[in-house]
Amino acid sequence: MNYLDMLSRLGVGSAHPGGFSATMSQLSRFPLPAGSRVLEVGCGTGRTSCYLAKQGFDITGLDLRPEMLTKAKLRAEAEQLDVRFVEGDITALPFEAATFDIVLAESVTNFADIGRALAEYGRVLRPGGTLYDREVIATSSITEKAYREVTGFFQLNALLTEQKWIELLQASGFAEITICDRSAFVEHITDDQIAYPDMNQVMDPGTVLDASVWRTSLAHDDLIAANHDYLEHALFIARK
Repeated sequence: MNYLDMLSRLGVGSAHPGGFSATMSQLSRFPLPAGSRVLEVGCGTGRTSCYLAKQGFDITGLDLRPEMLTKAKLRAEAEQLDVRFVEGDITALPFEAATFDIVLAESVTNFADIGRALAEYGRVLRPGGTLYDREVIATSSITEKAYREVTGFFQLNALLTEQKWIELLQASGFAEITICDRSAFVEHITDDQIAYPDMNQVMDPGTVLDASVWRTSLAHDDLIAANHDYLEHALFIARK
């Protein structure tokens, strides 16, 4: 079982670095302008999209995996929210140009052709619009072995350094780029679940007893521990 299949089976709502705690901290530090039309790419089971909808934002959630969108719709129904969920690819967004004020990504862009995805984010943003993208990044000291192990396990298209991210953002038409919250890749899953329990997580039937799910979960933890020195994460804020 691969990593993304594991997340889908478990119905995880906040698998990105820092979890939902990082989402809440980001939205507190960088509040979105009232009335913003927001696109969350790679919305998964819709936890962040539903939270933003509850705050009154016009939110569209997009994901490539239909099974994730099914769970996102169940979450929206449980929270009595009207959220648009759309199946689509971040490298070919099914929206007209200049449609959104905000594009939000939480550890999603790494899984696709990064340059193409960033260009699409820029295309669908209105002039003056903002991208918030929280991603895992490689340190300058990453070894070839670590790079192969990490990209192979997560099935990443690439694992970039901060400087390479900046170059690709600039090439995609983003002029004002800020890097925030750069820190070592440390996951505090238990703390996050205590602080922000996900009351609408939907697991597939039989998942708890599926040994392949837990083998993948343990392999993930071992991989992060073994490559701790080579991995960081950061929030990129880029304005069109």
